[in-house]
Amino acid sequence: MSQPSLVTEGLTIRFGGHVAVNNVSCAFNPGELTVIVGPNGAGKTTYFNLISGQLAASEGRVLKGGEDITRLAPSARAHRGIGRAFQLTNLFPALSVLENIRLAVQARSGHGWRVLKNVTSFASLTEEAKHYLEATKLADKAHMAAAALPHGDQRKLEVALLMAMEPDIYMFDEPTAGMSLDHTPDVLELIGKLKEDKTKTVLLVEHKMSVVRALADRIIVLHNGELLADGPPDEVMQSQIVRDVYLGSSGEDAA
Repeated sequence: MSQPSLVTEGLTIRFGGHVAVNNVSCAFNPGELTVIVGPNGAGKTTYFNLISGQLAASEGRVLKGGEDITRLAPSARAHRGIGRAFQLTNLFPALSVLENIRLAVQARSGHGWRVLKNVTSFASLTEEAKHYLEATKLADKAHMAAAALPHGDQRKLEVALLMAMEPDIYMFDEPTAGMSLDHTPDVLELIGKLKEDKTKTVLLVEHKMSVVRALADRIIVLHNGELLADGPPDEVMQSQIVRDVYLGSSGEDAA
Protein backbone atom coordinates (compact mmCIF):
# COMPACT_ATOMS: atom_id res chain seq x y z
CA MET A 1 0.00 0.00 0.00
CA SER A 2 1.26 3.51 -0.83
CA GLN A 3 2.43 5.86 1.88
CA PRO A 4 -0.27 8.13 3.36
CA SER A 5 -0.08 11.69 2.10
CA LEU A 6 -0.85 13.13 5.54
CA VAL A 7 -0.66 11.72 9.06
CA THR A 8 -1.50 13.12 12.46
CA GLU A 9 0.02 11.27 15.41
CA GLY A 10 -1.41 11.90 18.87
CA LEU A 11 -2.28 15.46 17.88
CA THR A 12 -3.27 17.48 20.95
CA ILE A 13 -3.80 21.12 21.84
CA ARG A 14 -4.64 22.65 25.21
CA PHE A 15 -5.95 26.12 25.96
CA GLY A 16 -5.30 26.48 29.66
CA GLY A 17 -7.14 23.58 31.27
CA HIS A 18 -9.27 22.89 28.19
CA VAL A 19 -8.18 20.15 25.79
CA ALA A 20 -9.64 21.17 22.41
CA VAL A 21 -8.11 18.30 20.43
CA ASN A 22 -7.03 15.22 22.34
CA ASN A 23 -4.63 12.61 20.99
CA VAL A 24 -6.07 12.38 17.46
CA SER A 25 -4.23 9.97 15.18
CA CYS A 26 -5.33 9.61 11.55
CA ALA A 27 -3.73 8.78 8.20
CA PHE A 28 -5.12 10.28 4.99
CA ASN A 29 -4.47 8.80 1.56
CA PRO A 30 -4.22 10.10 -2.01
CA GLY A 31 -7.43 9.80 -4.00
CA GLU A 32 -9.57 9.90 -0.86
CA LEU A 33 -12.09 12.50 0.28
CA THR A 34 -12.53 12.47 4.04
CA VAL A 35 -15.31 14.44 5.70
CA ILE A 36 -14.78 15.48 9.31
CA VAL A 37 -18.00 15.83 11.28
CA GLY A 38 -19.05 16.36 14.86
CA PRO A 39 -21.23 18.59 17.06
CA ASN A 40 -20.42 22.23 17.75
CA GLY A 41 -17.28 22.49 19.82
CA ALA A 42 -16.09 19.03 18.80
CA GLY A 43 -12.70 20.35 17.65
CA LYS A 44 -13.16 20.06 13.87
CA THR A 45 -11.83 23.49 12.87
CA THR A 46 -9.17 23.36 15.59
CA TYR A 47 -7.96 20.04 14.15
CA PHE A 48 -7.81 21.69 10.72
CA ASN A 49 -5.85 24.60 12.19
CA LEU A 50 -3.33 22.20 13.70
CA ILE A 51 -2.82 20.48 10.33
CA SER A 52 -2.44 23.69 8.33
CA GLY A 53 -0.34 25.44 10.99
CA GLN A 54 -2.63 28.21 12.22
CA LEU A 55 -2.27 26.67 15.68
CA ALA A 56 0.76 25.03 17.27
CA ALA A 57 0.24 21.58 18.76
CA SER A 58 0.77 21.03 22.47
CA GLU A 59 1.65 17.41 21.75
CA GLY A 60 1.83 15.07 18.78
CA ARG A 61 3.01 15.39 15.21
CA VAL A 62 1.83 16.25 11.70
CA LEU A 63 3.59 14.47 8.86
CA LYS A 64 3.23 15.09 5.16
CA GLY A 65 4.66 12.42 2.91
CA GLY A 66 6.66 11.15 5.87
CA GLU A 67 8.19 14.56 6.65
CA ASP A 68 7.57 16.00 10.11
CA ILE A 69 6.04 19.45 9.51
CA THR A 70 4.73 19.97 13.04
CA ARG A 71 6.82 23.07 13.72
CA LEU A 72 6.55 24.65 10.28
CA ALA A 73 4.68 27.91 9.72
CA PRO A 74 1.48 27.91 7.62
CA SER A 75 3.34 29.44 4.65
CA ALA A 76 5.96 26.68 4.74
CA ARG A 77 3.24 24.03 4.87
CA ALA A 78 1.53 25.67 1.90
CA HIS A 79 4.78 25.50 -0.07
CA ARG A 80 4.90 21.80 0.74
CA GLY A 81 1.49 21.28 -0.80
CA ILE A 82 -1.13 21.86 1.89
CA GLY A 83 -3.89 24.08 0.53
CA ARG A 84 -6.44 25.49 2.96
CA ALA A 85 -9.76 27.24 2.40
CA PHE A 86 -11.59 28.83 5.32
CA GLN A 87 -15.19 29.28 6.47
CA LEU A 88 -14.88 32.93 5.47
CA THR A 89 -13.55 33.71 2.02
CA ASN A 90 -9.89 34.71 1.94
CA LEU A 91 -9.50 36.81 -1.22
CA PHE A 92 -7.95 40.07 -2.43
CA PRO A 93 -11.26 41.97 -2.55
CA ALA A 94 -10.13 45.04 -4.50
CA LEU A 95 -8.45 43.03 -7.26
CA SER A 96 -10.22 41.44 -10.17
CA VAL A 97 -11.08 37.78 -10.29
CA LEU A 98 -8.34 37.21 -12.86
CA GLU A 99 -5.77 39.12 -10.80
CA ASN A 100 -6.57 37.02 -7.74
CA ILE A 101 -5.85 33.83 -9.66
CA ARG A 102 -2.80 35.23 -11.39
CA LEU A 103 -1.28 36.09 -8.02
CA ALA A 104 -1.76 32.50 -6.88
CA VAL A 105 -0.08 31.25 -10.07
CA GLN A 106 2.77 33.71 -9.47
CA ALA A 107 3.27 32.50 -5.92
CA ARG A 108 3.50 28.88 -7.03
CA SER A 109 5.89 29.75 -9.87
CA GLY A 110 8.27 31.56 -7.51
CA HIS A 111 7.39 35.16 -8.40
CA GLY A 112 5.80 35.85 -5.02
CA TRP A 113 2.47 37.49 -4.23
CA ARG A 114 3.34 41.02 -5.41
CA VAL A 115 0.93 42.78 -7.75
CA LEU A 116 2.55 43.01 -11.17
CA LYS A 117 3.29 46.41 -12.69
CA ASN A 118 3.80 44.99 -16.16
CA VAL A 119 1.17 42.33 -16.68
CA THR A 120 2.16 41.73 -20.30
CA SER A 121 5.59 40.50 -19.21
CA PHE A 122 3.81 37.65 -17.43
CA ALA A 123 1.52 36.64 -20.26
CA SER A 124 2.04 32.94 -19.65
CA LEU A 125 0.96 33.34 -16.01
CA THR A 126 -2.16 35.18 -17.10
CA GLU A 127 -3.02 32.47 -19.60
CA GLU A 128 -2.58 29.81 -16.92
CA ALA A 129 -4.81 31.80 -14.59
CA LYS A 130 -7.51 31.86 -17.27
CA HIS A 131 -7.39 28.07 -17.34
CA TYR A 132 -8.48 27.93 -13.67
CA LEU A 133 -11.23 30.46 -14.31
CA GLU A 134 -12.56 28.26 -17.09
CA ALA A 135 -12.41 25.21 -14.83
CA THR A 136 -14.43 26.96 -12.14
CA LYS A 137 -16.91 28.62 -14.54
CA LEU A 138 -15.73 32.13 -13.65
CA ALA A 139 -14.28 33.18 -17.01
CA ASP A 140 -17.19 35.54 -17.70
CA LYS A 141 -16.44 37.34 -14.43
CA ALA A 142 -12.67 37.64 -14.95
CA HIS A 143 -12.59 41.44 -14.77
CA MET A 144 -15.02 41.89 -11.89
CA ALA A 145 -13.62 42.90 -8.52
CA ALA A 146 -13.62 39.92 -6.17
CA ALA A 147 -15.59 41.98 -3.64
CA ALA A 148 -18.38 42.47 -6.20
CA LEU A 149 -18.96 38.75 -6.69
CA PRO A 150 -21.97 37.04 -5.12
CA HIS A 151 -21.01 34.93 -2.12
CA GLY A 152 -21.33 31.68 -4.06
CA ASP A 153 -18.95 32.91 -6.76
CA GLN A 154 -16.51 34.06 -4.08
CA ARG A 155 -16.41 30.50 -2.77
CA LYS A 156 -15.82 29.25 -6.32
CA LEU A 157 -13.00 31.78 -6.65
CA GLU A 158 -11.45 30.46 -3.45
CA VAL A 159 -11.50 26.94 -4.92
CA ALA A 160 -9.88 28.33 -8.07
CA LEU A 161 -7.16 29.95 -5.93
CA LEU A 162 -6.44 26.63 -4.26
CA MET A 163 -6.36 24.84 -7.62
CA ALA A 164 -3.92 27.43 -8.96
CA MET A 165 -1.54 26.65 -6.10
CA GLU A 166 -1.65 22.96 -7.14
CA PRO A 167 -1.46 21.49 -3.62
CA ASP A 168 -1.33 17.77 -2.90
CA ILE A 169 -3.79 18.21 -0.04
CA TYR A 170 -6.97 20.28 -0.24
CA MET A 171 -8.63 21.37 3.01
CA PHE A 172 -12.10 22.91 2.96
CA ASP A 173 -13.78 24.23 6.12
CA GLU A 174 -17.55 24.24 5.53
CA PRO A 175 -17.25 25.27 1.85
CA THR A 176 -21.01 25.71 1.39
CA ALA A 177 -21.54 27.85 4.51
CA GLY A 178 -23.81 30.78 3.76
CA MET A 179 -24.36 29.72 0.16
CA SER A 180 -27.69 29.69 -1.65
CA LEU A 181 -29.14 26.44 -2.91
CA ASP A 182 -28.42 27.63 -6.46
CA HIS A 183 -24.67 27.98 -5.90
CA THR A 184 -24.07 24.96 -3.67
CA PRO A 185 -24.07 22.33 -6.48
CA ASP A 186 -21.35 24.21 -8.40
CA VAL A 187 -18.95 24.18 -5.46
CA LEU A 188 -19.72 20.54 -4.65
CA GLU A 189 -19.08 19.61 -8.27
CA LEU A 190 -15.69 21.36 -8.16
CA ILE A 191 -14.68 19.54 -4.99
CA GLY A 192 -15.94 16.25 -6.39
CA LYS A 193 -13.74 16.71 -9.46
CA LEU A 194 -10.68 17.33 -7.29
CA LYS A 195 -10.89 13.85 -5.78
CA GLU A 196 -10.93 12.31 -9.27
CA ASP A 197 -7.20 13.08 -9.35
CA LYS A 198 -5.85 10.10 -7.43
CA THR A 199 -2.69 12.00 -6.49
CA LYS A 200 -4.73 14.47 -4.41
CA THR A 201 -6.10 14.18 -0.88
CA VAL A 202 -9.22 16.12 0.08
CA LEU A 203 -10.28 16.92 3.67
CA LEU A 204 -13.61 18.55 4.33
CA VAL A 205 -15.18 19.89 7.52
CA GLU A 206 -18.92 19.89 6.98
CA HIS A 207 -22.16 19.73 8.96
CA LYS A 208 -24.70 19.43 6.14
CA MET A 209 -25.44 15.74 5.87
CA SER A 210 -26.53 16.12 2.25
CA VAL A 211 -23.00 17.29 1.43
CA VAL A 212 -21.45 14.49 3.48
CA ARG A 213 -23.48 11.84 1.66
CA ALA A 214 -22.71 13.33 -1.75
CA LEU A 215 -18.93 13.52 -1.38
CA ALA A 216 -17.50 11.36 1.39
CA ASP A 217 -15.32 8.32 0.75
CA ARG A 218 -14.67 8.23 4.48
CA ILE A 219 -15.99 9.95 7.59
CA ILE A 220 -14.21 10.72 10.81
CA VAL A 221 -16.22 11.92 13.79
CA LEU A 222 -14.80 14.15 16.51
CA HIS A 223 -16.48 14.62 19.87
CA ASN A 224 -15.05 16.72 22.72
CA GLY A 225 -11.79 16.86 20.79
CA GLU A 226 -11.44 13.07 20.57
CA LEU A 227 -11.72 10.70 17.62
CA LEU A 228 -15.05 8.94 18.07
CA ALA A 229 -15.35 7.04 14.77
CA ASP A 230 -13.47 6.56 11.51
CA GLY A 231 -14.60 4.54 8.52
CA PRO A 232 -16.79 4.23 5.41
CA PRO A 233 -19.82 6.58 5.41
CA ASP A 234 -22.50 3.90 5.74
CA GLU A 235 -20.69 2.18 8.57
CA VAL A 236 -20.04 5.37 10.51
CA MET A 237 -23.54 6.79 10.00
CA GLN A 238 -25.14 3.58 11.25
CA SER A 239 -22.99 3.46 14.40
CA GLN A 240 -25.23 3.87 17.40
CA ILE A 241 -22.72 5.88 19.38
CA VAL A 242 -22.35 8.30 16.46
CA ARG A 243 -26.11 8.62 16.10
CA ASP A 244 -26.48 9.25 19.83
CA VAL A 245 -23.66 11.78 20.12
CA TYR A 246 -23.71 13.52 16.77
CA LEU A 247 -26.82 12.91 14.71
CA GLY A 248 -29.38 13.03 17.47
CA SER A 249 -32.95 12.04 16.96
CA SER A 250 -33.35 13.84 13.61
CA GLY A 251 -30.17 12.48 12.08
CA GLU A 252 -29.66 15.74 10.18
CA ASP A 253 -27.40 18.77 10.42
CA ALA A 254 -26.67 18.55 14.14
CA ALA A 255 -23.22 20.12 13.93
